[in-house]
Amino acid sequence: MNLRRFTQRLEECRKRWHHNTVRYVVGVARIVRAARRAAKDERRWCEWIRNEIHMNRTTVYRYLREAEFLKSNVDLGQHLASLSIVKLYALSRLHQPQARRLARSVSAHSMSDVAFLSKIQGCPRKVETRATLPNLSKSTIAALARLESSFRRWHQSALTMPLSVRIRLQSRLQAMSRALERMRKADAVAM
Repeated sequence: MNLRRFTQRLEECRKRWHHNTVRYVVGVARIVRAARRAAKDERRWCEWIRNEIHMNRTTVYRYLREAEFLKSNVDLGQHLASLSIVKLYALSRLHQPQARRLARSVSAHSMSDVAFLSKIQGCPRKVETRATLPNLSKSTIAALARLESSFRRWHQSALTMPLSVRIRLQSRLQAMSRALERMRKADAVAM
């Protein structure tokens, strides 16, 4: 299935609503969800995001989260309409009552994005992902892949790793190895 029609729809959405944050976010989210259904495969959908619409996958997920936040807070439409994408995303990550209170506040609308983010920095956030086997496995494998890549880059570069950094890394890796061994033993006892 060709996803080019979704690329064209997204470009039209960008041209039409780039000044209206709420409409733009909702429009992008609709198009991205439709493309995901049409792709029927997560890998094809991710390739489309990267190659066709030239967006970061994290940004796409942020737009989807913002659209869900907007959908669950329709009654705040006039308050949310004047907020930037940065503020909408920050609000979507907060607990609902606190996000609603901030959206209604006059100070949130007059603040810059940086000031707004620093204001909510201490606020408790919603839990992003649940601790499920696939989520934990994927995040652990991704972290190890990034670590391997970094080590490879150190090795290929002309730079030498300072002894203090090497000792600290070695200590942390040994601590992780011990934790993994404790988990293995606990699993063996549970069986």
